[in-house]
Amino acid sequence: MHTLDDVRREYDRLDALCGVNTRAVPLLVSTRAKKRLGSCKYSGSAVAGVTISDFVFGAPDEVFYDTIRHEYAHALVKLRRPRERHGHDAVWKAACLEVGCAPERCCDPALVPAVAERREEPDRYRLRCLGCGAVWIYKRRTKVLRLVERGGSRYCTCPHCKGHRFTAETL
Repeated sequence: MHTLDDVRREYDRLDALCGVNTRAVPLLVSTRAKKRLGSCKYSGSAVAGVTISDFVFGAPDEVFYDTIRHEYAHALVKLRRPRERHGHDAVWKAACLEVGCAPERCCDPALVPAVAERREEPDRYRLRCLGCGAVWIYKRRTKVLRLVERGGSRYCTCPHCKGHRFTAETL
């Protein structure tokens, strides 16, 4: 089982290799992720944080290290080219090869379905158009649901009938 300290040690090793400093980049753990192993967030021209999904810490070493290096490569590109956006392009792929991870966008498909199934939330809310009967199902109480519950459905428009009358129900 790996920890955030293992991530920090690997990032320090990669910093020495690549000549950058990621000490100021927050390392976070996501307990809500279902379909991704990690993410790198930006704020303007800076790296706002690297998030690793909690189930990656219990994954085999190759998945763990490939994931944290993948996210490091995103941070590395942003630190070197702060005003540019690169995503999963050739610049990012070159950074992946530099830090020793597969230059691929995909994650291990064998790992994700089990986690997604374990974390699947039940449908809890229903929004119904009173004009045409169209129904939308939600897992969380969204802004639209709160608006309709407060009587502000006139600010919402049905994409099917263009009506403005809705009802929100808890399942």
